[in-house]
Amino acid sequence: MQTAPSSLLKVSSVCLQLFFLGEFPSHTISQKSLRQYVLSGNRRTVAPKGSKMVDTFLLQMLSKRRNVVMSLIGAAFCAAMYEFIGIKILGTFGILYVAFHLSDLMTKFIYNSLPRRLIDNTNDKAVVITGCDSGFGNALAIKLDGIGFKVYAGCLDVRGEGVQELKAKCSSRLHLIPLDVTKSDQVSAATHLVASTLEDRKLWAVVNNAGVACSSEIEWCPIDIFEKMLEVNTLGTVRVTKAFLPLLRESQGRVVCVASMAGRVTVPGFTPYSMSKFAVVAFADGLRREMQKWGISVHCIEPSLYKTNISVLEPLYNSLKNYWEQCSDDVQSSYGKEYFEHFKESLGDHMKRAKPEGKIIEVVDDMVDAVAGTEPLLRYVPAMDVQFRSRLLISMPTEMQDHVLNQYSPKIPPAAVVAKRNILPPLKSPYGGQKRPPLQRHMSMPMREKNLPETLQEQEENAEPATAFKFS
Repeated sequence: MQTAPSSLLKVSSVCLQLFFLGEFPSHTISQKSLRQYVLSGNRRTVAPKGSKMVDTFLLQMLSKRRNVVMSLIGAAFCAAMYEFIGIKILGTFGILYVAFHLSDLMTKFIYNSLPRRLIDNTNDKAVVITGCDSGFGNALAIKLDGIGFKVYAGCLDVRGEGVQELKAKCSSRLHLIPLDVTKSDQVSAATHLVASTLEDRKLWAVVNNAGVACSSEIEWCPIDIFEKMLEVNTLGTVRVTKAFLPLLRESQGRVVCVASMAGRVTVPGFTPYSMSKFAVVAFADGLRREMQKWGISVHCIEPSLYKTNISVLEPLYNSLKNYWEQCSDDVQSSYGKEYFEHFKESLGDHMKRAKPEGKIIEVVDDMVDAVAGTEPLLRYVPAMDVQFRSRLLISMPTEMQDHVLNQYSPKIPPAAVVAKRNILPPLKSPYGGQKRPPLQRHMSMPMREKNLPETLQEQEENAEPATAFKFS
């Protein structure tokens, strides 16, 4: 009697052979029919008002030969491993795998809950922070000044309201520096100012926090906005870091780069911002490996979305309207005003998910640990829930990632897609107008002859005596 894994292995093998020979059942939905049903990879069909939207993700996945083959091969491997390795060994591997991930999460939870251990001798150290006008940089400057660091706070506008509040909350150790990270002359001037005013201190850390964001679909976004994202978020980080590396070599200090979860996963509508943050993550990885020989450590902070100046809706809406108005008539007519309005609604819904201002401390505590912790991590993802979700999302297949992240896109298709669907012929039946053949059940019954013995005892009685084998 065959075991279940053996049967599964044989069935998978037969299915694979049929699949590659092109003899798979012909009444499955064809790729052409599916493309008519879902145009251009859109995940939802146009449904009449009052009816439910039909999600076609599973249909798209099952219509691809590669995914079917992968499923069959996976089933065959499962059956083979069960058959030849044994359930006990497989169970041991499974337990070890689960235990590893659970121990990692539990360790992070414990360390996130415990107070951070900081270095003692901060009175002989200085820190440079960019982007201190508001948000993370502003809060970090207050924290580091409070534990004894001499803080050089780089600000775009040193007379701004947020900067003046920062000055009022800090001690005389705080130095405000006008610093636009896109301008090499200001970066050079800041470097000379820090070097000439360190006195008996050494530059211990540079925190690259300055950044800007935008929200737009790629086809609407002007090229100069892509350039601005890269110039501020990416090249600004490179420019400031390279300028201060000679001082960091003397102290064997630290470089902290504030990236984003958008530097690991690209959400639709935030591609220019994600591009710049992906580049920051790559820069931090490369710099960390190159600076090991100098004793300089490099740390990357990757927060999710928080209520800071970057997530304020009014400036984002104004910029989005400006981008839309710059689009050609062809682009505007292809997407349609209704789609544009739905994009704005999706953007608003996404920004509502931003963590409240009081939660910013999660990010600031990680930044403090990266600068002054006794055992700093190489990569920080603030908050346990974000760590879990990011690990889960990154481990997904690309198609599934697309499906999950497309939930942030508008729920209606562009105007041109709707118009094209309206002129398409209706989806034809795969049976060519004929009735679907009825499902028939065939029963397998043993053939018996009248003279055949019906019991094992009768077989033995009627069997001919075996003759001995003789060598010739």
